[in-house]
Amino acid sequence: MEERILEILKELVAMKSVSYSEKELEPAQWFSDFFKSLPYFEKHPEDTGIYEIPNDPFGRKIPYAFLKGNKTDTVVMSGHFDVVSTEEYGAAEPWAFTVGKELEEKLAQMSMDERAKADLESGEWFWGRGVADMKGGLAIHSALFEEYAKEALEGTLEGSILFMPVPDEESYSAGMRSGVEVLKKFKEKYDLNYKLLIDPEPTKDVDGALTMSLGSVGKVMPAIIVQGKKGHAGHCYGGFSALGIISDIYLRTNGSLEFSDVYEDEATVPPTWANMRDMKPGYDVSIPHRAYGYFTAFSFDSTPEEIANKLKKICTEAFEAQVEKINNEYQQYKKMNKAERMDKIHYDPCVMTFNELCDMLKKQDEQAFDKFYAEAYEKTVEKVHSGELNFPSATIAIMEEVLNYSEIQYPITIIGFAPPYYPPVHSDQVKGKEGYGTKAFEFVSKLSKEKYDQEVIYENYFMGISDLSYSAITAPFDYKKYSENTPLWGDAYNLNFEAIEYVGIPGVIYGPIGRDYHQYVERVNKHSLLKVVPETTKELIKFMWNL
Repeated sequence: MEERILEILKELVAMKSVSYSEKELEPAQWFSDFFKSLPYFEKHPEDTGIYEIPNDPFGRKIPYAFLKGNKTDTVVMSGHFDVVSTEEYGAAEPWAFTVGKELEEKLAQMSMDERAKADLESGEWFWGRGVADMKGGLAIHSALFEEYAKEALEGTLEGSILFMPVPDEESYSAGMRSGVEVLKKFKEKYDLNYKLLIDPEPTKDVDGALTMSLGSVGKVMPAIIVQGKKGHAGHCYGGFSALGIISDIYLRTNGSLEFSDVYEDEATVPPTWANMRDMKPGYDVSIPHRAYGYFTAFSFDSTPEEIANKLKKICTEAFEAQVEKINNEYQQYKKMNKAERMDKIHYDPCVMTFNELCDMLKKQDEQAFDKFYAEAYEKTVEKVHSGELNFPSATIAIMEEVLNYSEIQYPITIIGFAPPYYPPVHSDQVKGKEGYGTKAFEFVSKLSKEKYDQEVIYENYFMGISDLSYSAITAPFDYKKYSENTPLWGDAYNLNFEAIEYVGIPGVIYGPIGRDYHQYVERVNKHSLLKVVPETTKELIKFMWNL
């Protein structure tokens, strides 16, 4: 088993499957061929295949294979085979996709912190892009799957197994979002009882203890456009800068604990803005009359609608504060400049969600608006597929197109959502399977400590964002309202929330101990990869079959 895991790991790492690229096709084909090579699927070819992601710009695919055991109780194994790029490896980059002495010799010549240096000298770690995140976990699952396939062929497989490796987790999770359709298909075909999904993301060690995650944090990305009033810089009080408003919104939200959810002794990190700037296409002496920004908000149970409502209130307060500020300044300026004649500066606050703006425009002429929107959407999606725009920038582009179409001249703030969206999920809260996550943890913790002297601790929510978000819905929300406020919703981006709710799989993140993933010193612990996690995972699967 150890030799086989290492053999598969080396093959997977050698594939330069950088996320959001056609390079993700190679591991998809590898897994497809791997499944077909197993004797079980010579007899059951209908239960393995490759699912093409609809409307994918790179034609990416999801390989899958199902082993029908003696019970319909089923464990799902899944993980992503895309990786981040390798430019930070510097002189060692030509060896980044290899596992072995050559890369380690190159890394030994590079600067690294004391812990990484000690790990390199210890010989207890494998190094290379993806060894931890997360081809190590996939290698474990692949080797186990081979064993299960032999049992299934002999008719001795106790429960059922579905293995579905996916692309694109590092970018927009197109793989798992579409993979839900595969999970749904097999649940319907065989009336499966999904007991657990194991996502072998690398797990951190805290004072030597491995961490199992019982859930995964939610993520939503509010996108905001602010329109002020254009004016010449030499007559600045005749205009109203959008930058002042967006800056105030930023200050009221970035790092604001008002957005942090709390569960037991864990809390989501506060919002972090990823982008904020004016929308002037070039230089002139006018006041920026439009600005935009978008940020990430994490959640355990807050819904997109609740976050939007909170944001509407903040945007209104920021608008009013900026109006008061500019008016107070003007009242002082009037005393200094005899030419000023205005009594006061005042603007009525206007804050709308993207859907509220669209509804207002549809009431004016629904047919004309729908025609305009379809054309604007198609044009923007083409730019996404060509790589000219990413999802957040494309979201802003459509929002601006709609604002232009409205011909609104007064100051206004528009709030929408940019993909990707990750619903929060907790394996203890899946309807009908409450507490499954804790039961899985307690079993693994006891076994791991007794058999391998490896302590396992838990966290309720994995804070790194993961594909686990698409295994179940445990914090219900209004699907329609979210989609209506997401300008890219449609062929470019969508989620089958009903299918996610239907499959409803409790999921845990349990993989080998890894360190510094996404960095040039990415590594995975040999003992954890080759011994502890594979053998414990095998026992966990058996436990869940009988739960």
